[in-house]
Amino acid sequence: MFHPRSLGRLLALAACCLSMHAHADPRYSVTVVGTADSAGFGINAFGQVVGYLGTPGGGQHAFLYDNSATLDLGTLGGTASIAWGINDAGQVVGGAQDLAGNQRPFSYAGGTMSDLGTLGGPSGYATGINNHGQIVGAGDTAAAGTRAFLYSGGTMVDLGTLPSSGGFSSNANALSDKGWIAGGSSTGEFTPPETPFHAFVHCCGNTLADLGTFGGQYSEAFGINELDEVVGIAATSTFRVDHAFLYSHGVMHDIGTLPGDDYAQAFDINNLSQVVGSSFGSGQGFLYEDGAMVALNALIDPASGWTVVDARSINDAQQIAGTACMSGACYAVRLDLVSPVPEPDAAAMLVAGLALLVARLQRRAQRKQLRE
Repeated sequence: MFHPRSLGRLLALAACCLSMHAHADPRYSVTVVGTADSAGFGINAFGQVVGYLGTPGGGQHAFLYDNSATLDLGTLGGTASIAWGINDAGQVVGGAQDLAGNQRPFSYAGGTMSDLGTLGGPSGYATGINNHGQIVGAGDTAAAGTRAFLYSGGTMVDLGTLPSSGGFSSNANALSDKGWIAGGSSTGEFTPPETPFHAFVHCCGNTLADLGTFGGQYSEAFGINELDEVVGIAATSTFRVDHAFLYSHGVMHDIGTLPGDDYAQAFDINNLSQVVGSSFGSGQGFLYEDGAMVALNALIDPASGWTVVDARSINDAQQIAGTACMSGACYAVRLDLVSPVPEPDAAAMLVAGLALLVARLQRRAQRKQLRE
């Protein structure tokens, strides 16, 4: 006689087959956006990517991939530049050498690279730009070292440091459209084994909020979304064992490393709370979602020949900017979601067959009950 438990077993088998089949399909394809010896660091909502290109002689130039071509953005008169961030209007920010060889914070729009200035010293760099055109980064001061800055309306403002015993350094790495800023700051004098340096958030006033660590002396925040979630890296109580973190609702969560690694850092988080970063040791980019960290190399076609070594930025379309290597050369890449193919496959046919079998068994059992 057909028993309800049989139905459960058959459906469980079907679900297992579907799960195995879906997991085997690649989730991402690899789109090359830079030349050999390039790296990708930022992405906007439209899939435009920025980073750096390798130049003859081993130098670097900032680039913008605008979905049709890769543009060399040049420098401010020197030999090197690098682009760190891009907003949805296509405005790019980064650092570029001037004629004197100093790295200067720049913004790039409409074909022109502009020097944003510093906080009184010779050097600095810009790391992020939001959709209101506000820019963050770090700049040298005249006497007190490097400070995190916010550039808005043509004015650069020193964001200061976390409370410390002296004039130390800070840097801002990301900001949201709401104006929340994430970065890192010194918190005191050198104390073996290293100078204390903590991740911070600047949001609702003129002070920086210390996010803490996992027991060590170092942490730094690199990404923030519109849900006020922050990601970065934090040291554990074991020296040189640093884990990626996700800070949410006032709590720093340890999201770990990839298996076998001691060191990982998270670089960005989108508004779906998906986190990307890199896990060192194995040298792989990762995606963290739904409480689990997975190597991006497990989500691309292994036959492609690519190894994703770094993941730096993710947008709400789940496109990822990073770096991947093949045949000894590394390239700036964009990982794009693979569209599912809407056609029957072996797993779907199996489920359909099982459903038909279940229906026949149910009818047979009903007829037998009527005869009895």
